[in-house]
Amino acid sequence: MQNRRYSLLIATVMSLTVSTGLAAAETAKFQGTVRIPVYNVPDSDFIDYSFGQMLEKAGYRVEFVKIDYTAHFTALEFGDVDLSPAVWGTSKDLIDKTLASGSVKNSGSLGVQTRESWWYPNYVGDLCPGLPDWKALKDPACIKALTTPNSDGKINYLGTPPDFAAYDDERIKALDLQVHITLPGTVGTMVATMQGAIQKKEPIIGWGMTPHWLYGSGQGKFVEFPLFDDKCPTDPSWGVNPNEVWDCALSTGEIVKLYNSEFAKKAPELLRILTNFKLTSDDVAKGISRQDIDGAPPEQAAKEWIDAHKEVWAKWLQ
Repeated sequence: MQNRRYSLLIATVMSLTVSTGLAAAETAKFQGTVRIPVYNVPDSDFIDYSFGQMLEKAGYRVEFVKIDYTAHFTALEFGDVDLSPAVWGTSKDLIDKTLASGSVKNSGSLGVQTRESWWYPNYVGDLCPGLPDWKALKDPACIKALTTPNSDGKINYLGTPPDFAAYDDERIKALDLQVHITLPGTVGTMVATMQGAIQKKEPIIGWGMTPHWLYGSGQGKFVEFPLFDDKCPTDPSWGVNPNEVWDCALSTGEIVKLYNSEFAKKAPELLRILTNFKLTSDDVAKGISRQDIDGAPPEQAAKEWIDAHKEVWAKWLQ
């Protein structure tokens, strides 16, 4: 009987240890509000809401601040937002400038590789056989094959929402391309327009990115521009055009996580959680797909990931 009581006591202690491990992690130390930016961009918003909802599960107060993606770098510098878990490494010039301010630091990679560049459906490669080499876009026959009634005799190109740092105007000028740009208002419109063109087999080139359920699906390819170099955005003498900058692609890289350094002093445990936070390319692609294809809001897509992966994110809180 005594041994039985002893065994029950040990079992109870072990149970309490397991059950209180997460509870201890869920006891928030920072008592203020954590401000996280969201941009109405499906990939970043999925990541930002996933991180924020995880913090809410742990007992923190979170405010999601709607802001332009480019403007959010300045907001981080001035402490108007605290943490930014979804910064694409392709924004290298913006990241470098922000980090140089001294008020923002990088807590490392999310674990997701990224690419952003011009993208075309596979059938467009038949219309312009020199692709994916960018020089094919200078061929008169290719230009003619990729025009539409609304593209003014130029290549039909679907650009980015206005707040993207794509540098398309600069690239078109530097590489002397005959391109007509149509700017969508949002990423959702951009993707839907590309889908519509693919269904109709229309001649089109557009901005693409990975991870993404469409642009990473094998239905198309990226245009291969000259590889990015740190000198490309600032030194005209670098590259194929000695008189212009941005005669190259954007940099490839990873999604990184930035934070305001003054905020980190007040909430060091949140910096540790941010550093621990990781996702996969498949996680992000599925989160985008839930929004683009199924019409789910980013908050719902994030909640589904949080609900399905508690055993993963609970470890990041410990």
